[in-house]
Amino acid sequence: MPRDLISFAAASQSLLDAAVDPSQWVRAMETIAQYGNATGAVLLQVKGRGPGTPHSRSLEEGLKVYFRDQWHLRDQRTRGLPLIKTKGIFVDQDFASRDELEKSDYYRGFLAKFDANWSAVIGFSNSEDEWCLVLERGDKQGFYDSHEQNDLVRFAPYLNQAALLARNLAYANATGMVDAYESLGCACFLLDHFGKVIRYNAQAQLILGDGLDLSWGNIRCSSPVDSLALTNLIAEIRQNTVRNATNPLPFVLAHRPPKRPLIIQAICLSGLTAAIFSPARAILLVSDPEKRPAPTPPDLLKKLFNLTLTETALISHLEQEIALPAAAEIMGISFETARSHLKRIFSKTGTGRQTDLLMLIQRVHRGGIV
Repeated sequence: MPRDLISFAAASQSLLDAAVDPSQWVRAMETIAQYGNATGAVLLQVKGRGPGTPHSRSLEEGLKVYFRDQWHLRDQRTRGLPLIKTKGIFVDQDFASRDELEKSDYYRGFLAKFDANWSAVIGFSNSEDEWCLVLERGDKQGFYDSHEQNDLVRFAPYLNQAALLARNLAYANATGMVDAYESLGCACFLLDHFGKVIRYNAQAQLILGDGLDLSWGNIRCSSPVDSLALTNLIAEIRQNTVRNATNPLPFVLAHRPPKRPLIIQAICLSGLTAAIFSPARAILLVSDPEKRPAPTPPDLLKKLFNLTLTETALISHLEQEIALPAAAEIMGISFETARSHLKRIFSKTGTGRQTDLLMLIQRVHRGGIV
């Protein structure tokens, strides 16, 4: 769509639409890029820049190289960041001469290959982190002049508003999960992107000091060996390591003699709860074998939902807060097979998530739908 068919109001509204519906971020970046007569647009954190942030499809290959070849650690545009505090925006010619830009390996050797060697960078914040909207263009369009800069900097308040809205919505969804686990009687800790605890429920409060300790947002096991295993698990969550059905996240045991150990499993958040600007990264679920309730009678589950014996056995393990990988091991089946059984259980019970399933089974156990 040509720029003259895109109004500033429509371009700025695209940011607010994306804050409510994360699937619209790519569309928002492309709309703004078109408005700014740019090759593409991307959102980047000022500190801790990493892949996966919203960007125009046209920048896909360039961003892969940017992070793969560690150009993000050599990004010369960081020299312009101080100008954001005074101008709200900066461009390449603010901190480098034309001769310097022409001889720069970063600009000519890397950015020019992707038609992205002239930038306009607009700063904004989501209340905790500093971010930038970067519009990229090549030699054909040329550098951003003062008139264009004055126009583009108008996006700053809309970026701030969108970031705050997206953050609040994501946090509300994440805390809703914490509350849901509370209703199931399961201890739950919500972690941010730095692996710090930012919220926990009443059940979690009850086990602090009994195998687990919490200080300044750092959660640790009482045993140094167990604590190292938990630290490694949190580090893996922070690194966003790709996991799949055959390679799930490990669970950690927190020993506390003479009691049986606590069982700690991690769930990486997805969807709205993990959308851009969300402060939440993952949930730690902690099962206390000393307090496991008696499982719902298998015959009742089989009759109500037409489940197989294997499916009812799997539900019994999940009810006792045993992680799916551990349940699969106990049952003598592969993790992939256990996942397949769980999907069939979801279909038969009309649920879509493990928390929804367990809440339904809890109502059955209490006689709520019998």
